[in-house]
Amino acid sequence: MKISTSEIKSIVRTIVSWTFLNLALNMIGLFITKLLNAAEYGYFESITNEFVKPLIVQSLLFGICLTVGFAFLKNKKYAPYAFAAFQFIIFHVIFFLNLKIHHGLHFESTFTNFGLSYLSYCGQYLVDILYLYFPISGIFENGLFKPDNLGTFYIHWILLNIVYYFAITWVSLKVTTFFFKNKTDIQPVRKEKDKTESES
Repeated sequence: MKISTSEIKSIVRTIVSWTFLNLALNMIGLFITKLLNAAEYGYFESITNEFVKPLIVQSLLFGICLTVGFAFLKNKKYAPYAFAAFQFIIFHVIFFLNLKIHHGLHFESTFTNFGLSYLSYCGQYLVDILYLYFPISGIFENGLFKPDNLGTFYIHWILLNIVYYFAITWVSLKVTTFFFKNKTDIQPVRKEKDKTESES
């Protein structure tokens, strides 16, 4: 369960790469949405609540899950995916807890519901581009959140966000390897080369 110094460095580097990649992709998502349909693009009512806080929450959760994964998983290569696996479980727990069977199977919650707030904070603006082409209709007034189409809601709010988290984790590991590990691997070679030159 003890985490070594090298693992701590790896955790920090992975969190930094993941955070910056997540920030960049969300900004790209916002830019594409505005570019495709400027008329329907809605500006933030609160940048802090709608952009900054969600990204901070996501990064903190990723960091916690990554650290726990390194501490308890025997195969450390799966540790970075602990967050995506955690989101898979939590998202589906929230989804099934808010399913109603009265008048047909549907998702029903309120805007003050903790589960719906969690899903909102863990949403992605890159995924939200689909709303331009496949908008979700339903009852969204008087505090009630009741989408008409259960399948469309599941794909937008649950499935695609989970896929996003697995994908961004995979990419962030590649980015971490490219920017950090390659440099540390090159350094000893240079030192050895300098040593042989000095001896000659």
